[in-house]
Amino acid sequence: MDRLPHLDRTLDESAPPRWASPAADATHLVRTVHAARRLPLGELGSVESRLLVSQQVALPYVLPLAVRLPRAVPLLDALFFPGDLLLATVGVPAAAWAPLP
Repeated sequence: MDRLPHLDRTLDESAPPRWASPAADATHLVRTVHAARRLPLGELGSVESRLLVSQQVALPYVLPLAVRLPRAVPLLDALFFPGDLLLATVGVPAAAWAPLP
């Protein structure tokens, strides 16, 4: 992955506002998304990328990084099945792709 200046920043830093901590009774999904927002972008793996893309969280930051992974391994298994990250990225609404180069 290219070393871009923003890869050492988290989504909470890059895509404000910073999210409050999840409620004590929050679901596993909510807790996991919140935890992924606190990881530096350069440390997002395939599992976190698939999760954030499928939940449409901070797509301008996550989508460019997420599409790099299946380019190398198209049927990458990002937790559920081979190709799940690729499927998540192609399922993103067209409007999310418009501002991206």
